[in-house]
Amino acid sequence: MGAARRVRGAHRPPAGAGRAGLAPAGAGGRAGGHRPPADPLRRPAPGRRPGRQPRDAPSARFRWLVDEADAEGVRVATRLASAHPGRVEVRTFGAAPATSNPKVFKLARAIDPADDLVALLDDDTVLPPGTLSRACAALADGDLATGLPYYKEARGAWARLVAGFVNGSALVTYLPLLAAGPPVSVNGMFVLTTRGALERAGGLGAIEGFVCDDYELALAYRRTGQRLVQAALPVWVRTTVPDAASYGRLMRRWMVFTGRLVRDEVGPAMLGLVLVPAVLPALALLTGVLAASWPLVVGVGVALLGKAAAMAALRRRLLGATEDTAAIAAEVVADLLQPVHAAAALASGGRITWRGRPMRLDAEGRVRP
Repeated sequence: MGAARRVRGAHRPPAGAGRAGLAPAGAGGRAGGHRPPADPLRRPAPGRRPGRQPRDAPSARFRWLVDEADAEGVRVATRLASAHPGRVEVRTFGAAPATSNPKVFKLARAIDPADDLVALLDDDTVLPPGTLSRACAALADGDLATGLPYYKEARGAWARLVAGFVNGSALVTYLPLLAAGPPVSVNGMFVLTTRGALERAGGLGAIEGFVCDDYELALAYRRTGQRLVQAALPVWVRTTVPDAASYGRLMRRWMVFTGRLVRDEVGPAMLGLVLVPAVLPALALLTGVLAASWPLVVGVGVALLGKAAAMAALRRRLLGATEDTAAIAAEVVADLLQPVHAAAALASGGRITWRGRPMRLDAEGRVRP
């Protein structure tokens, strides 16, 4: 589900969308002083927590997209629309075709000709106060702006591992890679663009058959000569991961997506900043254990703890995030498990499970029957 919104003012806000919805965003908010309301937009799906409605763009209008089969989601979203008349619109959709990305299927049908800016916002993602306005300002430097994911308030061991993986990777990949050139992909949890730019890229319908929609959307913009802006804008994510099986499916899916990007984009910068750091710690630890080289084992552990502590300090300074020692420990474990998840993704043959729906992908990331 998602939301679409419009903003009155110097900029007309976008229609935006999330992993399950669309949200037009506005440019007229002010930074600070507001917190997202507690109204859930739909019942959390497995592995999800409800999205929330940002309030830093008072004239924004939200378009929430809900599956017709999700009776509870429709009920809650309708109640939310009633509580915010003129601000929230609910649109329902039937089941997506078997060869379609179920998220993009809805988004491609939810942008209206009158929409100006288009903000795509995941259903488990919250925009901190002022983010929408800052993203609008970032569009002065390009055609699509994206932010940095930060997992908040992870509860349970499996959710902590997911948070450790994302939080331990985002700042050391998204921003440093910019030194080597323009962004090659986007963080699909939140993007902001104009309807005109999206149409020049072929529209969301052009990527409806691809599961790795973040990368495919970025490719569509790059192929049409449009500029991506990787802004230092944190977006907060809250996701529930109830058990080991859910964690494994989630990580395998992400690694399948990563493999698609790496095959196309690998170069010295990605090799040095992403691939080697992902593999080397676990390889060094395994070597130390097999060779009974305990100084090497201890050295790897100390290095990983140092890296996690340094990243926590950086997140505290840049994002205002406060994390406990359990979060730092989870990041260390998540770092060591990356090669395991990568191997599982390679062994899967392009088979993933997304929101309870088994899918088979080809080498280009298309959904196959």
